Amino acid sequence: MKLRLHVHRAFTGGWCADIDDDNDRQPDNPYWCVDQWPTLHDAITAGCTQLAEFATSHHLARVDEQYTLQAA
Repeated sequence: MKLRLHVHRAFTGGWCADIDDDNDRQPDNPYWCVDQWPTLHDAITAGCTQLAEFATSHHLARVDEQYTLQAA
């Protein structure tokens, strides 16, 4: 699976970051996301750190799956 980091400018200021794969490029249900980072550098650093953690993970859950598992 190829994961990608997507960083973009938030409408309310700051930066948003999410990690998704090539099979679902829409950011509606990523593996990881954070809505607001104050700087572009912060967003990229956090995203790269999370990608490194995912590299050693055997099971990746999308955000919706994580909330479902926590509620159970």
